[in-house]
Amino acid sequence: MTAEMLKEITGVVLAGGESRRFGSNKALALWNGKTMVESVVEILSGMFPSNLVVVKKPELFQFWDKTNVRVVKDMIAESHSLGGIWSGLSNAETKHVFVCACDMPFLQPKLVKDLWNASQDYDAVIPVWREKPQPLCAIYSKKCRGVMECRIKDQRLKIQELFGILRARFYLEPEVKSADPSGLSFVDLDTKQEYERARREKPC
Repeated sequence: MTAEMLKEITGVVLAGGESRRFGSNKALALWNGKTMVESVVEILSGMFPSNLVVVKKPELFQFWDKTNVRVVKDMIAESHSLGGIWSGLSNAETKHVFVCACDMPFLQPKLVKDLWNASQDYDAVIPVWREKPQPLCAIYSKKCRGVMECRIKDQRLKIQELFGILRARFYLEPEVKSADPSGLSFVDLDTKQEYERARREKPC
């Protein structure tokens, strides 16, 4: 464990989506000699001593042998990001989590640390890129769980609608650029075409 480890927050990777646009389970797609979800977790493991991977089918992840990573089952039957975030918060042993998707292999650690530094007194810290909030590269407090649970029960699943209820801190684009000038952290590989292009070109 390095001196820069963030001990009061858990890393959460959402890997329970249906990957419809990708055509196969993108969490298990190869990336730099390992699965894509392993590549993302590897980034988080350099920052957090505890990490969770939220999945729908734990049996597909029996290969996992990392000591600081737990694979947990999504507690919500339906596939949606709000349920994944809620499941991550419910399983975390810390009061805060950093949430990202399993298809974001260019996540920049400095941005994550800057978001954490901005999180005091807020329920959530959400970066903004190209005028759009990025809720799947964000920090959430356990104080969000109650509101999220009610929204899930009511089938009101748009994460953005939470931000008017929570004490949310929007981390604006000029702030983001100080850590991630090109917005690499927000590159998600939704389709096979995006995946193949990223494998060839690998933005830096």
